[in-house]
Amino acid sequence: MLKSKGDCFMGISTVEKIESKEFSPKEIREMLGIDNSQIQELCKIADIKLKKNERGLTYFTQDDAKILSSVRFQDKNVSQLPAKTTTFKGSNSITNASIVQLVDTLRGIEKNITERLTSLLDEKLDGMDDVVMELIRVKTENETMRFKINELNKENYKLKKEINSFKKVPFGFYAKTSSDNNLF
Repeated sequence: MLKSKGDCFMGISTVEKIESKEFSPKEIREMLGIDNSQIQELCKIADIKLKKNERGLTYFTQDDAKILSSVRFQDKNVSQLPAKTTTFKGSNSITNASIVQLVDTLRGIEKNITERLTSLLDEKLDGMDDVVMELIRVKTENETMRFKINELNKENYKLKKEINSFKKVPFGFYAKTSSDNNLF
């Protein structure tokens, strides 16, 4: 593809870039006129593994640049074809249409599951509203009963105090004494 100094590598004709053994991602972006996400896509399509130099920076070899360029060129022409066939290592070929159909099917399944769970939860929670209202009613009734028990205990205490204020006298009679002195 690139044989002489006059050859152009995707719009860049500088000999230094063509003859260098390592290209930075920035140089690849400039050569191919694409952004980083498109470079990543092309690397996935071409099955190019990212390499790092001794400083830990990503670089591409001249062969990688040629492969990316050819994949980029093919990628532009592929959009004109009805369906792209991609072969994954040792697997059957898969078309874009089958991938789209698979994604649509998965989205349909997701939507169906979500709707079923939502309706089931709504149905269960509808019954919970009645339970909560019943609990509030029972709690109110419980407080009312507790108040009545306290009132009855006070009345019981007063009646016992009144009964204890009577002393037995001869001939089966009872005489009332001071109610303040007798407290059981």
